[in-house]
Amino acid sequence: MSDDLDMPKSGGDEIPNFLMLKQIPVNYIQQVETDLLEPVVFSQGGTSSDGFCRFVLQNKGFLSSHSKIFLAMKPDSSLTSSYFSPHLGVGQVVKKAVLKIGNKQINEIDSWAGLFGVKSSLITNENNVEREQYLTGRYLNHNFRYVDGSKARANGYGLDNGLSYIATDLRSPAWAEMDGTSPDECPSYSIDLSDLFPFLKVHQLPLYMINEPISIELTFQPTTKHRVQIKSGQTTELATEIVRDQLKFCADYIFYGATDEMDRFARANGDLSFSFVDYRVVEHSTNASNLGGGIIRNLGMANRIVPRVIITTSKTGENEETILGQYNAFSPSVNASGVESTFKYNIRYNDRFEFTSDVDNTARMFSIFTDSESVPFVTRDEYSDQGVAGQITGNTFNGRSQNSNLQGHFFYMGTRLTNGRVGQRGIELHLTSGVPTGVDLLRVYCEYVRVARLNNGMMEVYNA
Repeated sequence: MSDDLDMPKSGGDEIPNFLMLKQIPVNYIQQVETDLLEPVVFSQGGTSSDGFCRFVLQNKGFLSSHSKIFLAMKPDSSLTSSYFSPHLGVGQVVKKAVLKIGNKQINEIDSWAGLFGVKSSLITNENNVEREQYLTGRYLNHNFRYVDGSKARANGYGLDNGLSYIATDLRSPAWAEMDGTSPDECPSYSIDLSDLFPFLKVHQLPLYMINEPISIELTFQPTTKHRVQIKSGQTTELATEIVRDQLKFCADYIFYGATDEMDRFARANGDLSFSFVDYRVVEHSTNASNLGGGIIRNLGMANRIVPRVIITTSKTGENEETILGQYNAFSPSVNASGVESTFKYNIRYNDRFEFTSDVDNTARMFSIFTDSESVPFVTRDEYSDQGVAGQITGNTFNGRSQNSNLQGHFFYMGTRLTNGRVGQRGIELHLTSGVPTGVDLLRVYCEYVRVARLNNGMMEVYNA
């Protein structure tokens, strides 16, 4: 589907396609108007029920893809030391994200934090610790654990958030810790709108051309177990609430040109279409025995264009008493002799396999994932639990063992599909993986192409 639009010209100067971020010159005249919006609907949720909020945007200008959602958490007064997981930050609070125009859903992503964790692994460690740690709460970064008295010899590596270890324990910065006895000092973080909705990675919404209400809906994790991680020794299953007064949407509305360029753009494009991607999550309950013996799961997606899939095998029982929480990705087990459990992977659709022979090597799986997404900035030990020399340290992070909480916890599988539109039988996942006991969920994110059509102010959305 082509995204080419009819661009009006005036005085020999062509008006750029304001919808496509890459086509707007960096020196083009623009004005930015910022609104700090309150949610029109808010529910805190409970110990077994999800929280929820809805924001409604104004129909003016273009919505900047880098508008922000502000979030802050307030633990129970008995909880004095809690923090966000290093690979998710404040994103671990969000369970589902929906972008709606009228009653049409543009982007809808369930288990959003799991996808966010995969995408976050593509950010460099330096960027995490120097920037994201303060903006989003993500701080997955590594450094050597040098032997005492040496500046060159290290027996391994561990997490590094910029602070020095106290003996063998790395702690969260004082400003990043959430203390229920000092709720006013709990930090506030942001989530970028383009991280919530893939549509906004490459497009801007022309709000002034839409005659329907535009809303953002977020579903939050229940108040216990999964909103934050807790330091060793803290009481478990205490409620952590979202600070209502700090939950806001910072909406940046962009206005282009010095005169009537936006009006002429709207008149020239009363009927326009553009393609984008969305993610459909497919979750199957399973166990280590079934995965070790091999499973075949139909992922659906019949008659759709699916560029890629992302697969994880997770322990949902990992909660606030771990470093990463429930959004983990377990690799095949490695025994004491360094021998890896059985691993086989393939994708079948349109009556053919994506790979002529099963992928049976985790190093090759890493390469395939890199070709599909990009290079994940995690170590070999974290990816496949196969580190031999220089493994993750046995030191702790907030009292939690790093090696047992990180080794083999980032095994992201991903494939770029090359056989065109999926046929009526859908996509089949063939997977054999000798994962550890306790793995109970197979989670697959299927990226598929959709088309949005804006005709005289009314939006239509359908699958490509």
